[in-house]
Amino acid sequence: MSEKEMGQEENEEQASDFHQELQPFDAQQKELISHYLFSRTAYGLAAAALENNLNVPLDHYQQKRLFYQDISDLAHFRRNFFDSVGSFLRLSVDTTYQLEIWDRQFHSKYNYSQAELSQAGLCTVKMGTAVETITYGKLGFKIRRSFEIEHEHLFGIKSQFYVAGKQVPWVDGLMLLQHQLKEHTLWLKGYILKIEDFT
Repeated sequence: MSEKEMGQEENEEQASDFHQELQPFDAQQKELISHYLFSRTAYGLAAAALENNLNVPLDHYQQKRLFYQDISDLAHFRRNFFDSVGSFLRLSVDTTYQLEIWDRQFHSKYNYSQAELSQAGLCTVKMGTAVETITYGKLGFKIRRSFEIEHEHLFGIKSQFYVAGKQVPWVDGLMLLQHQLKEHTLWLKGYILKIEDFT
């Protein structure tokens, strides 16, 4: 390639940086970006204040599944779960999922299976209770998490572990689950995932 052609190509590359969508922002766009940056700063300050109050990182509570923005946030999380680790669990230990929602405002009850999680994501409840149950069929284990719904937000209130229909302490149940799953997965043997990632 000649120097002239290289120079022309560089000019074309530089010109390509100025497509219509990359033109300087107009006043309305600047206002929208300013609003976004303000919201992001406010979120950061709120998260820092909450972490100071809880004395642990906010991620700790999210990783332990202790709160969700709303039912659609929970449904979105579980859909992703069953597209990854949950898919392995379904095939290897016959895992099933059930989400029950009680709407105290309208005195209604809703039930969703794993296949119906996209429908659950459309459910809006301002006040009530949600209970999700994961059953590890071949192992005889069951996990149940209960949430209080306030202003559409889900706050974890109870986590229970059952072995052969009998409740056992949460940590003991997780240890049993880890022991059973280690035989089925290298993810646990190699410490790539924690046992909570399978719940």
